[in-house]
Amino acid sequence: MLKRVVYLMAVLWIMAVGTVFAEESKEESQAGWQLIDIGPAEDIEYSFNTNTIKYDRNKDGTVNKNIIIYEEKKTNMVTLSSEYKFYTITECKINVNLQSILFGDEKFYTREGKYRWTNKPTYMAWITVKPETIGGDRFVAVVSYAMEHDAELGARS
Repeated sequence: MLKRVVYLMAVLWIMAVGTVFAEESKEESQAGWQLIDIGPAEDIEYSFNTNTIKYDRNKDGTVNKNIIIYEEKKTNMVTLSSEYKFYTITECKINVNLQSILFGDEKFYTREGKYRWTNKPTYMAWITVKPETIGGDRFVAVVSYAMEHDAELGARS
């Protein structure tokens, strides 16, 4: 009987340790994503990856601080939707002088983080953003972060 109790306690302990490690790895996958405040009553949550944001480079190899390269995460937050917590990660560029965004490949993931597919844009075009819009809020958040962390972005480029 004592062996069964010890065995049961060991199994419960292993399960608890496994749960802790799973939570830690989930937190690590969320690390680096900074939420963008786009105002109340939005069904989509936007964030950008602070671990990979950087400046672009010119053809001659110099750093171009006018172009910011970053990954943007878009998460469906409609709780009654079958797509709840599904998300996409899009490769983006911002042109500070033109006040515009360029969207690249968009990768789709399940709520658990499992890769689903990639949408490649048919054509690439800079989209001008307007103040006080969702695009404008995203633009301001990324550019503000870049200005505050200029040296870090320059070192990554």
